[in-house]
Amino acid sequence: MRYKGWIFLVFLLSLSFLTQAQGQLLQVIRADSLNGMQQDLIMRKTLVGRVLLQQGTTTLYCDQAVLNSTTNNVEAYGHVRIIQADTVTITGDTALYNGNMRQAYISGRVKLDDHTIILNTPKLDYDLNSKMAIYHSGAKIIDKKSTLTSREGFYNTTTKNFLFKEKVRVIDKEGGSVKADSLKYNTLSKEAFFIAPTEIVTKKDTVITSRGFYNTITKVSNFTGRSTAKTDEYILTADTLFYDSPTQIGVAKGKVEFVSQKEKVILKGDNGRYAGKTGITRVYGHAWMQNIMEKDTLYLTADTLVSVNIKKDSIRKLFAYKNVLIYKSDLSGRCDSLGYNVQDSIIHFYQKPILWTQDSQSQADSISLFMGNQKLKEMRLRGKSFVISIDSANHYNQIKGRKVWVHFKEDSKLNRVNVEGNGESIYYVIDDKKVTTGLNRVECSRMNLFFEDNKVKKIAFITKPEAKFVPPKEWKGDLQELDGFRWRISEKPSLQTILKRVEYQVLVKKP
Repeated sequence: MRYKGWIFLVFLLSLSFLTQAQGQLLQVIRADSLNGMQQDLIMRKTLVGRVLLQQGTTTLYCDQAVLNSTTNNVEAYGHVRIIQADTVTITGDTALYNGNMRQAYISGRVKLDDHTIILNTPKLDYDLNSKMAIYHSGAKIIDKKSTLTSREGFYNTTTKNFLFKEKVRVIDKEGGSVKADSLKYNTLSKEAFFIAPTEIVTKKDTVITSRGFYNTITKVSNFTGRSTAKTDEYILTADTLFYDSPTQIGVAKGKVEFVSQKEKVILKGDNGRYAGKTGITRVYGHAWMQNIMEKDTLYLTADTLVSVNIKKDSIRKLFAYKNVLIYKSDLSGRCDSLGYNVQDSIIHFYQKPILWTQDSQSQADSISLFMGNQKLKEMRLRGKSFVISIDSANHYNQIKGRKVWVHFKEDSKLNRVNVEGNGESIYYVIDDKKVTTGLNRVECSRMNLFFEDNKVKKIAFITKPEAKFVPPKEWKGDLQELDGFRWRISEKPSLQTILKRVEYQVLVKKP
């Protein structure tokens, strides 16, 4: 008796498990005709005309069906329509529905409608338990704002989350598009999540990325992989990039590179911010600039660089703040801050700047540098101005004054120097045999000096000078140096100095 009780208990448990596994049986609600047959304990029913089957909140419509009551499966043909709880409707030409597993396999002009999107595909697998739709034969997904196509896809009709794979394309009604190999997309929030190399195209710009998300409605992007935003005028690249296309605001972090294609200006740094409507770009942290000219390149580095490009007013300027270094083949310098008018080729140096051009050194409270045809043309020094040049005999010719205007030749050597206010100078006299015969110390409020091969060829005094010629044998003490003289050639920046500071390895092409 005890043994039989155990058998009966196992039988009840098995029956309970079988019932749960099978779920609810498919019920025939309607059909124009019904033919049934039983073979090998398998009960089959053939239903023809306006067929309606039901399982819980799920209904199935078709023209003809073969129902296997034993396995709880149905084969449906012609105008198949499956409706789940009035939330998801799937139509197709044929379908196989497993009632125990609650899984449907639909083929032939399949359409899924969940009141959010419409999905069209040749074949679709749908799990009514997990609410997951899967296709492997290509599909087109349409909502109010966009159309999406891909080779494979996985869609949860509850969470509205899509996973697309292979040849993913999203096209919005405003002409924007997204291209990717794989893509996650939410049909409610209209946000696309990138998990593979992706290209986003709008009327104004193109973004290339590998990770991040993009809202197809707001056009706001947040990329966490190395990304690039392109327009006709600029290219912005960074390790992470936030970009708002309508406002044209970009915030970049990590190896930032901003390229102004028309001006041929490149800005690089650790971090950056771009405001397209105001035309202002700010780069900071190992910041540096390249201005690529026809025969030369101007390099500049500072703690912070700010580029201003206002199209309507034709304004193109660059500002550099703190610890500024500048290098060009015929110019090197350093200062605390700088302003560069790109359009007019004028550079203003502030806060005790010092510049080196060929064999000359210039320093003042502020300096303005004018260029023409990408060459040094004129330099204007204001406040405690001091110019030093080395001649062929390695003598230091020196000029001081309140204001000093320096004019250059085509080869960037000194041509003429005009001094206004508190003028002082020391220049060496060298004869035709290249022998130094002495030096002249001159004090004159206003004077003009003319140079040839960095030697003073002629001097014109505008006001009465105080001059003294001193032969070499009488040179003593600080007679050869004006007050404040300091030759600072060891501080002269080179291209390697700039590259070392910003920690970039750049292949530089010689002009």
